[in-house]
Amino acid sequence: MTWEADHRAFLDRYYRLTHHVYDASRKYFLFGRDRVLDRLLASDDWTTLVEVGPGTGRNLARLHRRRPEAALGGLEASEVMRAHALRRCPWARIDAGFAEDGDIGAVLGAPPQRILMSYCLSMFVDKDRAIDNALRHLAPGGELWVVDFSELAGWAMRPFLSAFHVEAVPNDLLHRHGADHVEHGPLRYYVVARFTA
Repeated sequence: MTWEADHRAFLDRYYRLTHHVYDASRKYFLFGRDRVLDRLLASDDWTTLVEVGPGTGRNLARLHRRRPEAALGGLEASEVMRAHALRRCPWARIDAGFAEDGDIGAVLGAPPQRILMSYCLSMFVDKDRAIDNALRHLAPGGELWVVDFSELAGWAMRPFLSAFHVEAVPNDLLHRHGADHVEHGPLRYYVVARFTA
């Protein structure tokens, strides 16, 4: 079994049990997501966005409500979550694939102007490849936005996170790939990073 098949099997087992209550439970510890969505929506210089790891489609649905004219899509490794997100976001195209090697540029038929990774980079098997792949598929001048667990959250919540194959995102990873903006939430619980193509 390849690592892709093994990881997809894990994701589908986990989300098959939790996808119905995922959003209700995650609002208590996935902080910073709406802050990033507000920043994306504050800019009017994009009309296409692909979310890598859209999960339930929660973020795409919020973006669509406030910018219905934008073309929105996703790349999702879990078939369980992909099916759930498509039911929630019938106006979006959500392709099956992994962040590390998925064709993000093909989701909407052209490289997107924005790519979003919200609390998913910490779950990827190869975080370096995932960031490189996203940056490679951005439209010229486009932006990749990341929000995820930061190092302090990783220390305080390590037993909980490791049980779900989650590893907090280290600062050096973000800087190594050329993030032009990195900031932390209160107590360095989460990190927000922006990369520009």
